[in-house]
Amino acid sequence: TAPPKDINGLKKDASLSLYAVPSGNIKGRQVALLVSDGVDAADTLAIFLALKQHGVHAKLLAAHMGEVTASDGSSLPVDGTFSALPSLAFDAVIVPDGNIDALLLRGDACYFLLEAYKHLKVIGLSGDARRFAAHFGLTDDEQEEGIITESKAEGKLMSDFVAALAMHRIWSRSQKALSVP
Repeated sequence: TAPPKDINGLKKDASLSLYAVPSGNIKGRQVALLVSDGVDAADTLAIFLALKQHGVHAKLLAAHMGEVTASDGSSLPVDGTFSALPSLAFDAVIVPDGNIDALLLRGDACYFLLEAYKHLKVIGLSGDARRFAAHFGLTDDEQEEGIITESKAEGKLMSDFVAALAMHRIWSRSQKALSVP
């Protein structure tokens, strides 16, 4: 996809443009992980390690500040809340597996994902989090570019997610995103 045209006579500056990075380098990007108590510890660790390997900053977002308790009993420090840090502050979003009902029942978590979808951001859904695909109008067997789904985070989900993150935005979603309030 070609970069947008100059607007109101303003010229492009390659040093400020995400489109001017021909290599698709994602170092320094920000990815939100939406979590709640019971989040799958192995899934979350796999996401953190894969993102760190590429120099991407992962932030845990939950309904409250403090900590969430992972499936293995460990405590994970929360970096922010769904309502205080909008999806606009991130380049992409991943929802790890584990206690997805707690997130599906949170309007602010659903809003966060819909806003990311509307702004053409890459969204990763691991395990039971694939149930969020219905919020984007997708059926269980339906695929859409930029919505990366797998049964677990390690492996294919993260390699596909990183590749999609290098595109920065999912322009093929532009028309469909217009219907998101």
